[in-house]
Amino acid sequence: MGSRGKGDGEFNFPTHIAVDSKGDIYVTDALNFRIQILDPDGKFINAIGKLGNTLGNFSKPKGIGVDREEHIYVVDNLYDTVQIFNRTGELLLNFGTHGGGKEGLWLPNGLYVDQDGYIYIADTYNERVQIFKYLP
Repeated sequence: MGSRGKGDGEFNFPTHIAVDSKGDIYVTDALNFRIQILDPDGKFINAIGKLGNTLGNFSKPKGIGVDREEHIYVVDNLYDTVQIFNRTGELLLNFGTHGGGKEGLWLPNGLYVDQDGYIYIADTYNERVQIFKYLP
C-alpha cells in the first residue's frame, strides 16, 4: 500500500507500524516527520505531527504503539521522549528524559503497548527495554 511521496497515504522512509483493535494501521512516516493512520484497506484517515522541535511535532519519530483506548504512543529518537496523542492529533501527554535512570531514555528506537496498558520501549544506548504502565 502507498507509494513514495509527501501526500496523504504516501511515505518517505516508513519505519514502524502498529494496528489497533479495529484493524486501523498506524505508520511512522519518519522522513515526513509524521504518523499516518490508515483504515484496514490502506485508505488514509489522518496524519499527526510535522517537523519541529516542540511537543506535538517530531524530529526523528521511531516506534509507535496504540492502546485499547486508541491513545497513540510515539517515540522521538532525537529528543528521547514518548508523546501520547489521540486519533485527531491532540497531544495528551509526554514522558521521558534524556539519559539513564528510571525515566531516562537514550536514542529510543521501538515501542509496543500490550493489552494491559504496559508500554515497552527499546532504550537503545542504555541497552535495555524500559517498561511503563498507563494509569487511566
